[in-house]
Amino acid sequence: MIFGITPFETISASAIVVLVLLYLSSYLLRGVIGFGSATPTILGGVWIVPPHDAVILSILTSLAAQAILLPRGMRTCDRKILLPMLLGATLSIVLGTWIFATLSAEWLTLAIGAVLVFAVLAEQFKITERVIEGHDLRSFKIPFCLTSFTGILSGISGVGANLLLSVYVRWAAPNPATFRGTNMAYSGLAIFWRVTVLTLSSLLSLKLVVESLLLVPAVLLGAFLGLKLGDRIDGARYFHIVQIVLVLAAISLFWKGLGELS
Repeated sequence: MIFGITPFETISASAIVVLVLLYLSSYLLRGVIGFGSATPTILGGVWIVPPHDAVILSILTSLAAQAILLPRGMRTCDRKILLPMLLGATLSIVLGTWIFATLSAEWLTLAIGAVLVFAVLAEQFKITERVIEGHDLRSFKIPFCLTSFTGILSGISGVGANLLLSVYVRWAAPNPATFRGTNMAYSGLAIFWRVTVLTLSSLLSLKLVVESLLLVPAVLLGAFLGLKLGDRIDGARYFHIVQIVLVLAAISLFWKGLGELS
């Protein structure tokens, strides 16, 4: 018991172990490609804890990872496109968080699966490329408008948004180190804003804070190993493999949500 709270009291010891391994592997992925930790932690977490808790735990634990990831991101990011990305996300994350707070557990489960399926299909059908085609990718309006949309998805479910945005970053900042750093910097700074919005909305609880702290060692170890591994392997190739697993998980979660509603 910590601060009078028994963390993870509603799940078994084996489920806690699975949750720890999930966070470790998810942050290893983020260290390799610069983003992507939220999607697997939320998709996997929804099967273990209530969906609202899964989203908030993912957000809170991401704060700890910034001690390792954000300095690297700020050193290597493309600051010209980073600023409009952050400005575009400011109000849209607030709107998405409001929707998140109003959804029931069943509808949130359905929304998480649906958003990720949409994001992966949009990436496969090159929707982002079609939107930005013919435009100056480094002008203010393109990154601002993109994050004004993806920020809503980020606030609602925490999944899929960075997947869509990464397509733009890949074209606007094609250098692998800059691509990775820009994703790290944006996702890291956006996390601080999301936590601020959640706090002001009274959506955080001491129980979730304690539980997130217990997951921090796995987060930090995964992020550290991911940065080391990312310096040695082709993150893009690794990402395509992970993407297949994520879309299958998203479809299963979508059906889970439908089943709970029926």
